[in-house]
Amino acid sequence: MKLLKFLPNRVWRVYRGGACLDRLRGIANPADGSFPEEWIASTVAALNPQRDCPGEGISRVLLPDGSAERFDRVLEREAETLLGPDHPASASRTPGFLTKLLDSAIRLPVQAHPDREASRRLFRSPYGKTEAWIVLEGRRINGEEPYLLMGFNDRFDFEVFRREALTGVMEKTLGMMHRYPITPGEVILIPGGFPHAIGSGVLVQEIMEPTDWVIQPEARCGEQPLTMQDRFGGLDPDAALSVFHREILTLDRLRAKVLQAPVTLGEDDGATLMRLIDRDAVRYFGSLELKLRRTWERPGSLNCFMAGTMLDGHAAVTDGAETITLERGDTFAVGASARPRFTGRARILLALPPLSTP
Repeated sequence: MKLLKFLPNRVWRVYRGGACLDRLRGIANPADGSFPEEWIASTVAALNPQRDCPGEGISRVLLPDGSAERFDRVLEREAETLLGPDHPASASRTPGFLTKLLDSAIRLPVQAHPDREASRRLFRSPYGKTEAWIVLEGRRINGEEPYLLMGFNDRFDFEVFRREALTGVMEKTLGMMHRYPITPGEVILIPGGFPHAIGSGVLVQEIMEPTDWVIQPEARCGEQPLTMQDRFGGLDPDAALSVFHREILTLDRLRAKVLQAPVTLGEDDGATLMRLIDRDAVRYFGSLELKLRRTWERPGSLNCFMAGTMLDGHAAVTDGAETITLERGDTFAVGASARPRFTGRARILLALPPLSTP
């Protein structure tokens, strides 16, 4: 198997959202609910202590006979075909990254994910959780324009932040962060340790290191109370707060730190290929956008595992006798050993693995 098509993989979270994901899949009467994320090419189980749902978050592959199989189990026998012998995470039989669609209907808690040093120290994991957001669209909710909270501004006071983090009510902390209105098409890198929160009405594709570690000190996420486990990841609160980097940034320095500049890699009558995230520079993952107008064949320089998301249109991907057909909202993967030919008219995001192991 060199071409994989995934079944829908909506994941329960403590916050509400998901109406835009319903619309992307063409679901009648789209509505916000408790499944605001779609996990793609995932071998990672969601950390949801509130739910007894083992394996939730792990993707399922549609097999040729119409049945389905967990993606991690497919990789157990197809790792070399799909990941390739040079894949940095081939020994662990994982893609080495996780990608999601996320649609928020409320502001998410102020949070940070561990960088790799903190992850090794606190969670005994080689992976941290540097992530990136590709902003797809925004919507007004209760009269509020979509926004992000990112980075500490010049009003930051660690003692105030710590006091509010311990009580779980972070009113002053919100004013110590940059409030950043979203623009569809922007690509934003969130390094491990970087304080942030996604506001209401934001639809992004996330690409991240393959973990679900998070420190989110607020006592509530919308109407949902958060336990100490939810807030501090099972750690002593002060140890957990050490995950947060305390760098103070001007707005110009914030933009320079997080915004990624897309680059056109190739363009002809058949397609335009854009690099959204440079995996040589970022190291943890990469991202491409393919605007397919007729046909595109993957060049040899991109012979690596790819996880795809159909944002619009329709396409067929063919490799020899294998073909998968794709519509708006579908997710899929192309193996490293494939020589795929894409045909159709579509807008497709392609997530790429890291170039090296942690």
